[in-house]
Amino acid sequence: MSKLLSLSPAQLTAAGAAGHAGAEVMLERFDADPLSGELCEFDENGLRLVIHDHRSGERSEVSFEQVRVLSFAQDFHAAPGAAAGKGEARTYHVEFRDGGLRHGLCREVRLDAHGLHLLECGEDGSLHRLWLPLAAIERYRIGGMEGHGQPAAGGADSPTAPVRLDRPVRDPDQLSKLLSAHSYFLTGARQRRRPNDAPRADESPAELAVRLGVPFVDLKQFRIDESVLRLLSETVVREHCVFPLMVFRDHLVVAMENPADIELIKLLHFVSGMSVEGCVAERGAIQHAVDTWYGAREDNAALHDLEVQGSQDGGREMSLHEIERMGKEKPVVRMVNHILTDAIHRNASDIHIRPGEDEVALLFRQDGSLVPIRRFNKALLAAVVARIKIIGRMNIAERRLPQDGRARMIEGDAIVDMRISIIPTVNGESVVIRLLNVQTGLRSISELGFNSRDAERFVDLLHKSYGMLLVTGPTGSGKSTTLYAALQEVRKQNVNIITVEDPVEYHIDGIEQIQVNTAPGFTFARALRNILRHDPDVIMVGEIRDQETAKIAVESALTGHLVLSTLHTNDAPTTVMRLIEMGVESFLVKSSLLGVLAQRLVRINCPHCIEPEPVDATMRRFLGVGEDEVFHHGAGCEACNDTGFHGRMAVYELLAMTPELREILRPDVSADEVRERARAEGMVALTENALKLAREGRISLAEVYRVRLE
Repeated sequence: MSKLLSLSPAQLTAAGAAGHAGAEVMLERFDADPLSGELCEFDENGLRLVIHDHRSGERSEVSFEQVRVLSFAQDFHAAPGAAAGKGEARTYHVEFRDGGLRHGLCREVRLDAHGLHLLECGEDGSLHRLWLPLAAIERYRIGGMEGHGQPAAGGADSPTAPVRLDRPVRDPDQLSKLLSAHSYFLTGARQRRRPNDAPRADESPAELAVRLGVPFVDLKQFRIDESVLRLLSETVVREHCVFPLMVFRDHLVVAMENPADIELIKLLHFVSGMSVEGCVAERGAIQHAVDTWYGAREDNAALHDLEVQGSQDGGREMSLHEIERMGKEKPVVRMVNHILTDAIHRNASDIHIRPGEDEVALLFRQDGSLVPIRRFNKALLAAVVARIKIIGRMNIAERRLPQDGRARMIEGDAIVDMRISIIPTVNGESVVIRLLNVQTGLRSISELGFNSRDAERFVDLLHKSYGMLLVTGPTGSGKSTTLYAALQEVRKQNVNIITVEDPVEYHIDGIEQIQVNTAPGFTFARALRNILRHDPDVIMVGEIRDQETAKIAVESALTGHLVLSTLHTNDAPTTVMRLIEMGVESFLVKSSLLGVLAQRLVRINCPHCIEPEPVDATMRRFLGVGEDEVFHHGAGCEACNDTGFHGRMAVYELLAMTPELREILRPDVSADEVRERARAEGMVALTENALKLAREGRISLAEVYRVRLE
C-alpha cells in the first residue's frame, strides 16, 4: 500500500501531491488522451510529473501546463460524523482556460503555489483526491475562496492572486474588481443556495460570507455613492436592514445580514427594478450607514419642508405656535420616530440628544457606554425637542426650566416605556430618554448571573415569611433589575405584594405598585405607613433614603412582612453599618435583616473580537494575579461598534445573615469585623467573583479593576 492509501483525509490535504509517488492516478490533459497509471514523480521544482502508463507500459513525462486534472484512483470513506466542522462539504466550481467546467462537492481544500488540492465527495460517501494546476485554471470558487488561475509575480497583492472572502471589502473599487473577476460565480450564487444557508447562531458575518461564497463588506470604511440611495427607499432599508452599495453591470449590489434570503432578494428586485446581488455586512454597521446616509437626506428634507434656514441663533425667536407646528410636521415626526426605533433595535438603554454650538449630537448608551450615532443640523433642534415634548405630554412653551415626561412605545414585539428628561443648556435644550423594554427588561433569578450556590441561597431568603433583604450598589449597578427579578420569584407564592417606587419602572400584573409623589408630601415613609394597613405580605421599597424610611422598613420586617429594598453603599458589610448609622438600633438590625446583596455591572467581552489582554504589572499586583496568567478582552469590531463589549452582567457578593454574624452586631462593631466574619461564614467577595469571570474569559481584567471593592 502506498503512503497515499494510509493517510486520513485531513492528512491527505496537508501532505500535498508531491508525497504520493507510487499512487494509482488518472491524468486528464488538454491536448492529448488521458493517462492511467502509477505516479512515479511529482516534481514541483521542475513543474512536471512522470506517470508509468499501464496501457503502453512506458513512462510519460507531462508538464504542469498540460495537466487539466490529476485524480487519485483510491477511494476513501469518511468515518461517521466526519463531515462536520472544518471538514463540512462545500460546493466547488472551476472554469478551465479552454472554457471547460468542473463542479461538485469537496470536503477539504488546500491552495499552494502550483495548484488546488481537493478531496472530492462521491455520491456514495467516498472521497477522491484531486489536484488541479493553477496553470490550467481560468477562475475558481470553493466555499468562501475565490481566485484566478496561475498567480502573477506580484504575489498576494497581484490582481490574479486568490481573494479570501472573509477579508472585509473596504471600497467600491475593490468590490468592483472582485465582482469583475468572479462574476461567473456570483451571478449563479442565488440558484446554488440551499435552505440551510441561513445564518447560524454562533456564526460571525465573516464566517457566513465564507460559507455562502459572497463578499464581506466593511461599511464603516466603504465609500458610498449617494446616487444609489434613491434605488431603495428609507422605509425598505430600515425595515429589512439592508443598504445599497453600488450598481455593477446592471446589478444592484446590496449589503445585508443574510444574502441567502431569497424572498428578500426578490423584494429588493421588485422595488428597485434591478437584479440584486447580496453582500454580507454587520447588522450594526448597516443600521449605522442607514442613519448616516438616509438620515442626512432626512435632515435636508426636514429643513426644506420646514423652511428653516441658517442656524437657530441667526433668526428671530420662534413663537409657541411655530414651535408646536414644527413638532407636528411629518418630516420631524418621522425623524424622531426613527431615532426611537433605532435605539430600540440596538438595545440601547438611553438616548442622548446633546446640543452644541453649531450642531446636535445623537448618542446611545449601549452596554453602559455612550456611543456616538450621528450629528444633525442645529436648526432642527427646536422641532425635535418639541416633538419629544408632545410624545411625553410636556409643556411645549416651557424652555427655561427642566421637565420630565413619560410615554410608551410599541415597536414590533417590543413594548418600551420611556422616561424623558429635558434640561435647558447654554446651547439649547438637552434631552435624555431612558428606554425600559417591558419584555426583555424583566429577568428571572436564573438570568442574573448567580452561581448555583448563591442562587439557591438568594431564593431561600426570598421564601422567608418576614425579614428584610437589601440590594446595594451605586446608581446604574442593576439594583432595580435584581429587585424586579426577586418580585417575579416571590409572586409565585400567591401572596399580596405592594411596591412603593420612584419612579415605577416596570408594570407587573398581579402586583400593586405605588408611585411616590413628593410635591403633595407622599414620600416613601408616608406610603409605607399607609400600605401597612393594606394587608401586604411582601413590601418592596424602591430606596431607603432617610432615617424615617429605614425605621419603618425595619419595623415592617419585624411585624410579619418580607421587605425588599435598596441602599446606596459600596459593599455588603458596609450596608449593615449604614443602617446602624442611620439611627436604626443594632438589635433591630440583628433581628430583622435577612441578607445583603452588593452588586456592580460589568461589560462582557465581545465574542467576535476577543483576544489576549495586555495587563500592566501594577494592575496584576493590585488584584493579586500571577504574571503568567492570561486574560482576554474585546479588541473592538463592527459587531460591537468598536467597543470590545457585547452586553452586561452583574457581579456581586451575597451576605446572608447567620447566628454567628448576628452575635457580633453591636453599636461599636466595625465594617471590617463584619466582613471578616461574613467571609468566614462563606461570603465570596465581589472582587473575587469578578476575577473568576475574568479567568473564564467572559470579562476583561480591566473590568475587574474598574468595579473592584477596596
